[in-house]
Amino acid sequence: MWLAVLMGCTSPAATSCDVLVRTEGLIATEKLCQEEVAEVAKALAQQGMYVHAKCFKLTVGSTV
Repeated sequence: MWLAVLMGCTSPAATSCDVLVRTEGLIATEKLCQEEVAEVAKALAQQGMYVHAKCFKLTVGSTV
């Protein structure tokens, strides 16, 4: 399972950033996750934000 995470900043100096985490549940495959973060990152970039998007692999039921 994969978790989609994006960081959107209003300037390249990263003085004002928001972290966005997909709250609709985990994504089944890495490919689907990458497609989703790319779509959201593109929309944020069109609004003038600087964006870094990443998918994190999660092992359900494990403890850290």
